[in-house]
Amino acid sequence: MFGRNTFWLWLDMGALRIGNLLAGFFLIRYFGPHNFGLYSTAIAVGFIVNALCDLGLTRYTGRAVAADRREAGPILAVTFLSTGLLAVLGLSALLIVLAGGYSAAAVVLAGVMLNNFEGSATLCSAMLTANLRPRQILPGSALSASCLVTMATLVIFLHWSVLTFVLLGIVRSFSVFMVRLWQLRDFWPSASVWQRDLLLRTVRSAWPFFTYNITQVGYGRISIVCFSLVAPQALVGIYSAAFVLSDVFPQWSYSASGSLLPLWTRLYEGGRKRELVETRESLLDVIVLLCVPIAITLSVFAPEICAFLGSRFADSAPVLRIIAYRELLSVVDGVLGHGFLIAVNQVRQRQRAQLTALGMLAVLTLAFGRPWGPPGVGIALLIADAFLVLRYLGILASLDLHIRTRFVLPVFFAGTCMAVAALATPFGRYGSVARLVAGLVTYSAILSLFSRHQLAGVFRTLAHCARGLMPSHSAEVAQ
Repeated sequence: MFGRNTFWLWLDMGALRIGNLLAGFFLIRYFGPHNFGLYSTAIAVGFIVNALCDLGLTRYTGRAVAADRREAGPILAVTFLSTGLLAVLGLSALLIVLAGGYSAAAVVLAGVMLNNFEGSATLCSAMLTANLRPRQILPGSALSASCLVTMATLVIFLHWSVLTFVLLGIVRSFSVFMVRLWQLRDFWPSASVWQRDLLLRTVRSAWPFFTYNITQVGYGRISIVCFSLVAPQALVGIYSAAFVLSDVFPQWSYSASGSLLPLWTRLYEGGRKRELVETRESLLDVIVLLCVPIAITLSVFAPEICAFLGSRFADSAPVLRIIAYRELLSVVDGVLGHGFLIAVNQVRQRQRAQLTALGMLAVLTLAFGRPWGPPGVGIALLIADAFLVLRYLGILASLDLHIRTRFVLPVFFAGTCMAVAALATPFGRYGSVARLVAGLVTYSAILSLFSRHQLAGVFRTLAHCARGLMPSHSAEVAQ
């Protein structure tokens, strides 16, 4: 089940977003630090507003519908109301601001409307996943990716503004929402669902989940919004570019937490604690093995990576060197926070940890951002991420669900050797390629020498998940 769900969600969050990533690189180069800072601020404000207006429904959907599909109707009814109300208010405010000629404010309001439909489309995809239909997410994702590439091409070649790009994004997000809503037509709320008491009960049930997006978008977006209060938009753009580069792999990895939630929920509700812990430990071994070399590669080769964005973003390299190491923290947060803690019904404890870390990030961003600029915000982000993961480990320890993986220290040692090898390799004819190969060979050799059994366990886990993609095995699981 995990293998098949992850495969389809990875196509959604991973493969189809490669085009989005390439389009984003060209857009960053085209916009420049100032305009990209304005765009990032607008998207960040939109994410935060959507996270608050979501009322926790998106993450509640993943668990509630996985346990009882009858919960889908009331959830969609509340979603229709919240999405429609925010759309009407946002459109009215946008028209007023455009009439007054306030272009920067119009970009921010357009970002709020874009993320309103984007968040509703995400809720629909969570419902499809909870109902074990992740394959049906792909049509909407393909539409979104193709529209984004087309929009980026038009904006760059026709020299359109940031406002035009965000307005086109509203149309794209609304279209994806409509596609996914049509796929859920068998869950549309009936007349009996539109009862005040039933809708309020759904909101109350989802309320503990309201911080679902706070961690996932908060650490990036809250830091951008707070930094924009104490720094010019050009510096916000410098930081945002580094954040975009550091957030690529964590975004792809969220397919694992999304596909695990219904599986872990079923194991937990069925009292199968041993299988619950085994799947968590196996997945964490895979995550640690992959994330450490990715983080080191981003940090060591930060100047070369930022060079793809153009000379105006050269100052993003020091920031990327710092926040590259949040790769592991962010992915572990996704698996433990978005997946495991919710599956074992520890929503309130996770909520407290999130709010504390979010407040810490906001304070540290304001404190470090003014004197130290973008690198200071990167340090604040890293500290907040580390604090949140430590809080998760404390919650699990109190439940006697300790993390017992023995793969962390060997991987960290191998990662340190990888960084030393990459930095010590002289610049020769092949430059960065030779340094990268030297680092990866060193990393693989150290692990093969000192952690042969754990490495074999990781490959067994991947092979086990891959078997879930085979038709015969899928039929066996279904039976």
